Amino acid sequence: MSPGSAGVVLVHGAWHRGSSWAPVVTELERAGVPVAAPDLPSDGPEAGHAELVDPVLAAAEGPVVLAGHSLGGLVAAVAAGRLDPTRVRALVLVAALVPEPGRSYLDRMRAERDLMVPGYDTGVLRGEGMVTYWPDAATAAAGLYRGVADELAVSADRAAPADRAEAAVAAATARMRPQDWTVLKEACPLSVWPAVRTVSVICTGDRVVDPDGARRDAARVGAEVVEFPGGHFPMLTRPGELADLLARLAIGPGVPPGG
Repeated sequence: MSPGSAGVVLVHGAWHRGSSWAPVVTELERAGVPVAAPDLPSDGPEAGHAELVDPVLAAAEGPVVLAGHSLGGLVAAVAAGRLDPTRVRALVLVAALVPEPGRSYLDRMRAERDLMVPGYDTGVLRGEGMVTYWPDAATAAAGLYRGVADELAVSADRAAPADRAEAAVAAATARMRPQDWTVLKEACPLSVWPAVRTVSVICTGDRVVDPDGARRDAARVGAEVVEFPGGHFPMLTRPGELADLLARLAIGPGVPPGG
């Protein structure tokens, strides 16, 4: 790592593992940026903020860029608040749920009906307690990952024939696991938004996190906004573009997030 640069810690979203970031990890390693993508104990039981944030803090060595995807936004933001702000080069919210200090996200979802896009969880099943799971990869592909294979087929980063695009989605959904939602019902432990540079990556075709709600959240927390075309999984469909953004933020203070 060059003097003055930072490492990157990637925080995965609901039902996923750190391996969901694999294409971005490859790109960052190729660029010489230290990177970690820990598995969070999000399949429970009772996976709340403390349980999910601790592995992120353990992976954060030296100065860091913290990037949280989807549900990982709730975790990355709290991790940023627990670190010395001089160590956090940037907090990057990638198609993310954005917490409100002192309030549960479940309360926000009940009050703000446009935070999520209806239909993203079609086919998901409920397990014990606060756990949900996808019964099989095909159901997840048609629900959470709907449209991703089509996007991969025309992706500027890695356009693929239809069969390869569908295979990539099948591989991603096959690695998914149950998700405990305790973190949603807990009040966010932040008292104020972390005093760190915040960048919000909004995916304009997102079919999970509503782009308009994401823009409103970005304004609320004072985030710089970077908009990507396409859907909810840019780590799969646009890994080079996303890795370039993260690498630029890791280089040093003052680097514009878009270039």
